[in-house]
Amino acid sequence: MRFLHYASSSSPSSGSLSAILQAATELLTWFVSSMGKFLDFVTSNPVVLMMFLILLVGSAVGMLMRIWHSA
Repeated sequence: MRFLHYASSSSPSSGSLSAILQAATELLTWFVSSMGKFLDFVTSNPVVLMMFLILLVGSAVGMLMRIWHSA
């Protein structure tokens, strides 16, 4: 597992645009790979997949009920 580290001596300069873009790219890459691992875990386990789908449907129904009752 790879953890992000913010202070390192390998970056060119801490405030330069290339260092900021490099850090943002590393963060985005980490986020996408973590979500891919999470989705792989969820879709490979039927019980976890059902609970995840119930959570999504419940969230959508709850939001629609709030919209319906506020109008």
